[in-house]
This record gives sequence, structure tokens and C-alpha cells, in this order.
Amino acid sequence: MEGRANQPRLTRRGFLRASAGVAGLAALAACVPPAPGGGAAQQEGGAAAPASGPAEIDVWTGWTEDAATNIEKILDGYNDSQDQVVAKHVVVPDSMTQKLLAAISAGNPPATAVVFGASIAYQLAAQKGLMALDDVGAPDQVETLKEWMDPAIWELGVYEGKFYYASMWNQCMGCYVNTKIAAEQGVDVDNPPQTLEELDAVWEQLTTYDANGNIDVLGGDFTWTAMVMGRFLGQYVTEDGTQVTANDPNNVRALEWVANRWAKFGPEKLSTYYASLAGRGERSAGQDPFLSGLRATLVTGPWHYNTLRNFKPEGFEFVVWPFPGPAGQSEKGMYTYGDGWIIPVGSQNPEAAWEIIGTMTGATGDKDVYTSLFTTWLCVNGPSSKSMTEWPLFRSEVIGACPGYEEVFLVDLYDSDYYLYPPKIPTSSSYQSLMDAEAEKVRLGQKSAQEALDFVQTEAQKELDTWLQQNQG
Repeated sequence: MEGRANQPRLTRRGFLRASAGVAGLAALAACVPPAPGGGAAQQEGGAAAPASGPAEIDVWTGWTEDAATNIEKILDGYNDSQDQVVAKHVVVPDSMTQKLLAAISAGNPPATAVVFGASIAYQLAAQKGLMALDDVGAPDQVETLKEWMDPAIWELGVYEGKFYYASMWNQCMGCYVNTKIAAEQGVDVDNPPQTLEELDAVWEQLTTYDANGNIDVLGGDFTWTAMVMGRFLGQYVTEDGTQVTANDPNNVRALEWVANRWAKFGPEKLSTYYASLAGRGERSAGQDPFLSGLRATLVTGPWHYNTLRNFKPEGFEFVVWPFPGPAGQSEKGMYTYGDGWIIPVGSQNPEAAWEIIGTMTGATGDKDVYTSLFTTWLCVNGPSSKSMTEWPLFRSEVIGACPGYEEVFLVDLYDSDYYLYPPKIPTSSSYQSLMDAEAEKVRLGQKSAQEALDFVQTEAQKELDTWLQQNQG
């Protein structure tokens, strides 16, 4: 593993400059707005940094405020760890896809960017806005990255047979449990539910009501459509990316699982409860409903360890359960989308971008730098490779700081049998947005799961067909 830290540097500068400057730009120029003012600086004439000093590159991300400070600390650590590249953080707080396309069209994109979720990469790749990373790296470098990454995480980055998206970390799920509330309600935290149906029963047992019959403490709930679909082995599209599968039977079962719970509690009662939590979301520091004792469990990702570290009340104790699948299903399924690195067409310096991608996925470079992603944001997600669990600093400062992280979250990420990704189609984001909107109607009892997903099927297929007809050839 350590022997991968020093790989041969890429020397095919001429090829990269040529490929970065041509594919798809005529089409992009016709369909995107002019580049916004204050865009990322580009080295004059696209030339590489002089041999006498490191290459200076811009890295676009959507992180703002405290998160921007965190990523800048991480990039400072990267800059200090080597003398080839100096990375500068550029905040793009919204509309990343549109602003990248505009910058590509204008000829001044950043060297690289981190985008929130693979669906953005799929859409940019479909519009010929990205360089395939397996064309940027030399064959041995690409093989090093592929061997390092967990196979499911590598596959997440593949679109139409090419690798465009190098995920720096990946989402995985667990169920945090307030041990005090569990004990009061007679729930044995050492005997986790083995199925979603058993989890529903525990949530019902943990829920308490006030004198008026309104929910006082919610035992639990989970409505993240894609995550639930992953547990049910759901599907978004056919393998060839031409047919939407919104009303796949497993997707229907997933929405029915959520709808049945809402029907049991009462949609109005649950809606009233959630309305009472306005301003007290998962990331609202000490006002977090789980930390405040307003909900007994919380199904979410390992990023919640950071909230627990910073705002956990004195004496607050918790355990983490695995988030199970439905009864009668032998395969374990999960959904993940990552936050990851891309290289836009016209990149300032694809070679330097490749170097930082290697380090920020853990494949090459200083693995203490990669570990800093998971200490700055404590246990934020799962690393791109299970091999990181063997790295001393990662074991002591990440795994050692987050009880249940390795046993629950990393098992979810690395040991599942089935992985659902965002739909690998050019209309990915709008498709998922429509599905989420219809799923809400199902929860509220306004539509059946089948009716809602049949509607999504028709509309999403129509949108995909239109895009393909307008852009093929």
C-alpha cells in the first residue's frame, strides 16, 4: 500500500493540451451563457507552470463559511506535503454545473473541481464538458487509482465506459440511538433490529405523545428516497442508460415502506411534529433534535459524529445500529453518490489536477493528508478505499474517535452486495428531483406509491428521450 505513494509523473502534456481544448466546445459555446465575472484565473496561454516552481491551480468547490475554512485547511496541508502543486480554493456557492459550463465555453475553467454528487459529473460528461480521468493519467497511474479504490466507488465514477469522477469520500448509513430514551422505553440497544420491519416496530415503541395526542418524542423515521430505494435494491435506469425504471417494483416497495409508517402515525401528526422542529435540523449544532432528546433515533451518515463531538450534552450516550434491509431480502443494498473530483475540458493544468486527485483519494501522496479530510470533518464519510483502515493515523484519529464507524458505516459502504448510484443519464438531477417531489405526495397520502412512480416514469422518460433526440450525433 505505501509503495503506491510515489508514482511516475505524467509527461504527456501535449496530448492533454490538445484534448482539453477541442472536444465539445463548439456545442458548449452555443448553449451556455458567458462566463461570470471573477472566474478562476488561468495561466497565460494555458502554459504549464515554469519548471523553477510549483504549478499553481484553482480548485472550485461549493463549500462556504465554516466548510470552506475546513477545505482550505486541508488544501494547505496538501500544499505543504509536496512541492509540485499549489492548490488555491475558489468558492462557487451555487449553480456549479452552469458556471463550469460557462467557464468551459469561455475558455477559462479551473484546473479541477469538487462537485457534490456523481450526478453532476454524469451531466457534465454528457455535455462533453469533462476530460475522462482515465485519459489524463498514464496507464500505470490509472491502474494504481483503480486498484486503490473500492470497486463500487470506482464504478460510481464511470459514465458510458469512461472514468470521469474520482470520489474523495462516500456516504453510508447507520442508525444513531439515544441509549437513555431506549432504556426508558424498554428497548435493548444491544439487540439491533435485523429488518426494516423490526426497525419500524422499535420506532413505534420509542415514540411518546403529549396529553393532546401529539408526538412528543419521535422514535424514528427515514424518508430519504434514494437511500431507502438502495436498501430495497431499487433501480433508476437500464444499464444502457436509455430507459428510465422509476416504477421498478423494488422502488414501489421502498416508497410503500415509508408510506405505511406515515399512515400509521398519521401524515398530519408527523407533518406537525416536523414543523415544530423548524430551525432545528441535523446540522443546527446544539439544537439538533437528536441531541435535544426530541427524537430517540436518527438514521444518517457518519458526518453526525462531528456534531456529536462538538455539541453533545454532558452525559449524553448513544450507540449506532446498522440500517437494515427489508425482511425476506438476502442481498444487502445501499445508495451512495460521493463528493468527488473532476477535470473540466480546457483545464488550466490537467497534470497538476491529476496529482491532487491522487492524494485526495488516498491513492498516492501523503496518506496523512488524506486522513485530514476525516479529522477536519470528523468521520465525515467513508474513504475511497478500505485499505485506509490500516493506516495508523486513520485508525487512531478517525476510527478511534468514532464508536461504530468501522463496524457499522464502513461495513455498509464496503460490504454491501448491491449499489445504487444516481441515474447515469444526462437528465439525472431533474429525474431525482421529480421522484423526491412525488415521494412526498406518497408520504402525505395524496398518491399511492405506484401512481406516483408511474407518473415519474412517464415524465422522466419523456425528458430523457427529448434530450437524446436533440443531442445524439
